[in-house]
Amino acid sequence: MNKVIVLLLLLILFITESLATPSTILRDKSDKTLRITHITLHNISLDKVREITDQIKASGFNTIQVVLSDGIIFERAPWKPINNAWTKTEFLSWVSYVRKLNLDIVPEINLLTHQERFFQNIHPQLMFNKSTYDPRNEETFKIVFAFIDEVIEAIQPKAIHIGHDEVAGHLPYSTKKWLRLGEEMLPATLFLKNVTRIHTYLKQKGIETWMWGDMLLNPSEFPTVLAKHMHGTAPGYGKPLRDQLPKDIVICDWHYLDEQVEFPSLTTLQQEGFRVIATTWKNEKTIRNFSRYARSHNAYGMMATIWFHLPRNEIELVKWIIQTSGLLFQNPDATVSPQPK
Repeated sequence: MNKVIVLLLLLILFITESLATPSTILRDKSDKTLRITHITLHNISLDKVREITDQIKASGFNTIQVVLSDGIIFERAPWKPINNAWTKTEFLSWVSYVRKLNLDIVPEINLLTHQERFFQNIHPQLMFNKSTYDPRNEETFKIVFAFIDEVIEAIQPKAIHIGHDEVAGHLPYSTKKWLRLGEEMLPATLFLKNVTRIHTYLKQKGIETWMWGDMLLNPSEFPTVLAKHMHGTAPGYGKPLRDQLPKDIVICDWHYLDEQVEFPSLTTLQQEGFRVIATTWKNEKTIRNFSRYARSHNAYGMMATIWFHLPRNEIELVKWIIQTSGLLFQNPDATVSPQPK
C-alpha cells in the first residue's frame, strides 16, 4: 500500500512540473551568467531610479550598467553638468542602494565617440572632428585617465565599459549628423590606439574592459544578419581591428531590430577568443531569439538596454523592457505581456 502511495505522489509531482508555465521555469541558482540592465541617469529623480532598480532586481538581473554622463556631477568629468544633475553624493547613495540589493554595477564612460556634449564643449582643441576626440594628443589621455581614476575611487568597479560605438562617418547618415563639412572619419589605427591605451591602463588596476562591438563587425562577413547594427566597413575596421585587440576585452554585441534566429557575430567573436555579451533593446522577437541563441552558445552574459526611454520618462516602456528581458533572458520560451503603446 505504501508503495502505491509513493508512486501516486511521484506521478502527481511529474504532472505538476510538466504543466508548469514556461515563465516559471528559471535556471538553477548555480547559473553565473551575467544578466545586465543598461540605464542612463539623465533628467530623472533619485526616487524614480530606486523604483526602477527594485524592478531590475525583481526581474532576475544581477548587474546594472550605468552610463555616466552630464546628468551626474563629477569633479574631473569632461562635460558640463545639466541644471538638474545629480550631485556625486546622490549618485553614490544610489550605488550603495544597488549594492544592498546584491547587484553588481558597471560604469559606462562614453569615450572617443559621441563627444558632441562632452569633450567638444569643454576641450574643443582636443577634438579630431566634431564628434570624436583626438587620441594623438597626450592631453586627451590626461583628462580621460583623471576621470577614470575618479570613477574607480568612487565606485571600485570590477569592470568599466568604455563605449566606442558608432564612429562618426561610418555611414552616410552619421557623416551628415556628426561631421562638419570637410572633416574625416577617425582612422582604425587611432581607434585601436585609444582602445589599447585605455585597456592597458585599466588592466594595470585590475579592472576589466568592456566595449561595444559594432565597429568590429563588417556586414559583408555576416550576410544573414541585419546590416544596420554592424558598422565596421571602413578600411581597418571589422576583422582587421578584431585581430589586433586584446582578447580579454569583453565585447557587447548589440542587435536591436533583427528578425533572424541565428547571430553568428556572437559565435565568431567567441571563436576569436573574446567573451561576448548579447545585447538587446525593445524588440520582443529580437530579445527572444538572441536570448535563445546566446544561451545555447554559452555567452558571457545578456544585456537589456533602455537608452533614452528613462530620461524621457517613458516609464511604462522602461518597465516592460526590464520585465520582458528578465523573463526571456532566463527562458526564451516564456509568455510575456504586449509592449505598451
